Amino acid sequence: MRCLAAIVICSACCLSYADELPPTPAQAALTLDECVAWTLMRHPRLAEAGFEIDQWRGTALQAGLYPNPRIDSGNPQTIGPQRTTVLTTGLTQEIVTAGKLRLDQAAATEAARQSEWNRTRTRYEVLTLVRQEYFATLAAQRRRILLEKLLKLAEQSEKTGTNLFKAEQVSETDVLLLRVERRRAELALQTSDITLDGRKRQLATTMGVRDMKIESLEGSLTVPLKDFESDEVLNQILYGNPMVQMAHLEISRNLFLLQRAEVEPIPNLSVQGGFQYSYSTDNYQGIIGLYLNIPLWNQNQGNIAAAQAAVSRANASRDAVQLELTKQLTEAVQRYRIAERGVKSLEEGILPDAMRTLELVQSAYARGQFDITRLLQTQRSVFEANLDYISALEGRLSAAAEIAGLMQLDEFP
Repeated sequence: MRCLAAIVICSACCLSYADELPPTPAQAALTLDECVAWTLMRHPRLAEAGFEIDQWRGTALQAGLYPNPRIDSGNPQTIGPQRTTVLTTGLTQEIVTAGKLRLDQAAATEAARQSEWNRTRTRYEVLTLVRQEYFATLAAQRRRILLEKLLKLAEQSEKTGTNLFKAEQVSETDVLLLRVERRRAELALQTSDITLDGRKRQLATTMGVRDMKIESLEGSLTVPLKDFESDEVLNQILYGNPMVQMAHLEISRNLFLLQRAEVEPIPNLSVQGGFQYSYSTDNYQGIIGLYLNIPLWNQNQGNIAAAQAAVSRANASRDAVQLELTKQLTEAVQRYRIAERGVKSLEEGILPDAMRTLELVQSAYARGQFDITRLLQTQRSVFEANLDYISALEGRLSAAAEIAGLMQLDEFP
């Protein structure tokens, strides 16, 4: 019985801090920087945002172009017997007044600037997702290593227990308990393999290269992170976040559209010039015409009222964006601090205490005070504490990645 205990005890001592597990082979590993590089190069959302900028720049260019002249003298051609035929030709040009083209182009230019900030927003949204997925996959990889180690220990313990049972040194109950432990470890490892494979595929998809086969990742879950101060970070976000900048530009765009609606009643001029030839008199004569609409009933009142409401709405929308960003930051910082507290508690208290408890149970078992069930339960507690440690590290990095995205940090962690 005590020989079996020695095997279980020595094996359990190997289940220590999660980040002390052996690293994956460097030659087959993908780093976070490499994941980011692939994302920036291949992700379709970034390409889409770039084409959106080109689209709005083209729209802004078109908005400022002057109307083309047309061949139109304002008089019909008269075709009949030679002496009644009158031929007329000329050009008509619309003269745009009150800076309407300038205002149209200014509003479209603000939309183009919004699309530039939208590309920046998209960039950091994608980077945040890739960073979070990378650390989630790295955590799954670490869990898989830990579970593989546990299975090897369970197999070794079961084999030793079976041999001791044959030598009549332990009871069949001990062998059955060790077999159950080994089967639990097998199931956990199989589940971990499925989870890790799914995580790798999800990471490749998040990077925008879904056909990439990721063998393994290289990195650490215990990288140092800054202590995010909510007020300092919030000020940076509320003045520099792309969503806020887009909201400001939406206000500016609607102000230009309001000005445009106000000058719409000022009529444009249509100027005509040409000449006319009459067969009856054999004379040529010039034609000059000036046309404009009279804003008598329709003075664009409805569109002006709508534009004024749009300006007010854009201001309210900006305030709503700032509130939403504040909420997102508050929640992310809260998750970060909770995870950070969990990491420190596990490192400084729970894991050391779990290991010390295991040592005491081992000693008591060696003296015959506890049975093997108590020893296996304690061993499982140490193992679960290591899994909790990995989860806390993952949560800490995931929350920090979200904060970094809101702050538009290119360097992370």
